[in-house]
Order: sequence, then C-alpha cells, then structure tokens
Amino acid sequence: MHNFAGLTAIVLHRSEEPMRKVVEVCDRLGVRAVPKTGELTAEAVRGADMIILDIDTGHDEQFPWGVADAPVPLIGLVGSESPGRLAWAIGQQVDAYLPISALGNLFSALVIAHETFARKADRTRHEREIARQRAGRLDVIRAVLLLMPECRDEALALKQLRTMAMVEQITLEEAAARLLSERQVKRVDGQ
Repeated sequence: MHNFAGLTAIVLHRSEEPMRKVVEVCDRLGVRAVPKTGELTAEAVRGADMIILDIDTGHDEQFPWGVADAPVPLIGLVGSESPGRLAWAIGQQVDAYLPISALGNLFSALVIAHETFARKADRTRHEREIARQRAGRLDVIRAVLLLMPECRDEALALKQLRTMAMVEQITLEEAAARLLSERQVKRVDGQ
C-alpha cells in the first residue's frame, strides 16, 4: 500500500552520526535522503516529499513557512524527550515521531506521517469549503430577495434559485453569486 521508493526526504540534524544512520535507513527504503544541518530554504523544500527533523534542536526560524504550516509531512526524531522540545514539535504539528534509538521503525513513521498529513490536508479543504458556503449564505438571501418581486414570495424565489443551480450543476451559493453578478452587470449597463 505504501511505497516511498523514489521519494526525497530532507534530513535536518546537527549531529553527524544520527544523520548518517537516518540516511542509511532511507537508502534501504529507496528514499533519497538529503542531509541539511541549518535552516531550510523554500527552494530546498520544493523538491522534498517529506522532512525528517531533530526536534531537540528544531526551531521555528529553521523553516520557510509559518508555525504548523508545513507543505510536506514532518517526521520528528526524538532524542531527549524533553517536555519543552515535545511541546514545540506538537505546536509545529509534526506528523509522526520516531525515537532515534528506533530508526529501524522509520517505515512505520513514514506511513503514519503521510497518512496524518493527508488527513490534515483533507480537513483543511473541508473547513475552507464550509467557510466558503457560510460566506455564500448571504448571497443566497440577497438572490432570493432579488427574485421575490418576479416570483411572488420567498418560497418560489428559493425554488427558482435551486432550479438555476441544478440546471447549471453548481451549488446554491454559486448560483446566487452568479445571479447577483449578472443582475449587477445589467444595472451597470443600464438594461
């Protein structure tokens, strides 16, 4: 089900020995590991499919994105298990954790990280869609009010708006926005 062969992982770690071990495990999984010791650039991240980072030395300024806004799955390497370091990683919304002493379980961490990242992306898309629909409710009300003089009452006006949406195969909110836009253009043109 999960195959990471051919993917690229940026490995962020300041210590040479853990970095070497992570690169070796990535090689066994067919993952191209790109070692980095400092801050990331947006350019470096563009070519990456995931980032494996040392949470003991990680900091917000290390990344070219905002807090908890990583563009790829994050796998946190846990060394000291310090509460402050773990809290930082949780705040960054690291997708999976792997103790440095358990690098042999990297495949499991990759699976968890990619699944978690995909679910976060789905949830974000869903929340944006709900926000868009909520914002469109006012347009629906405006469109119904606009149609009421032609339709005699709000029930018939709403029915006409629904019919427009079904015919165009768009949402009710999109139909309302389109109707309002068309009527606004007609008013501007003087028709």
